[in-house]
Amino acid sequence: MEKEVLLVESALFSATRPLSVREISENVGLDEKEVRRALKKLVGLYRNRETAIEIVNIGGRYTMQLKPEYAEETREIAPTDIPAEVVKTLSLIAYYQPITQSRIVEMRGPSAYGHIKELIAMGLVSARPRGRTKVLRTTKRFLEKFNIDARTPDDIRRFFENGGKL
Repeated sequence: MEKEVLLVESALFSATRPLSVREISENVGLDEKEVRRALKKLVGLYRNRETAIEIVNIGGRYTMQLKPEYAEETREIAPTDIPAEVVKTLSLIAYYQPITQSRIVEMRGPSAYGHIKELIAMGLVSARPRGRTKVLRTTKRFLEKFNIDARTPDDIRRFFENGGKL
């Protein structure tokens, strides 16, 4: 296999988040055209290979991940850095966004204030003041962390309606 393809594969394997062509280029010392060519080869190789891993493009960024049919089976051993109760709050924000903080607190109770604060600190949710409350939305980091290929709140809603889980 070509060295360029192996360099791009190693960047994707090492990354903890989806990477843009530019980021890969800057980190492996290839020009963007070479990175695009290598990505195209890698995507094809992984698609045609019998493997549990795939390379996907999520909003113009690339990531190496488990195929969905294998990810569910190994969810129990995968590390999770967000407590289940916080994930429930995040799911509601993602599904109903834009949604006010006061509405989330009505749905989840007073503990949601702490959850929202954590989610904002993690960069997964943004909050804009509106009167005495805040309007909450998910961020690009949310999409990257959960490998959701969506551009609009409706796309995220469809993700959940089609069985997607955080």
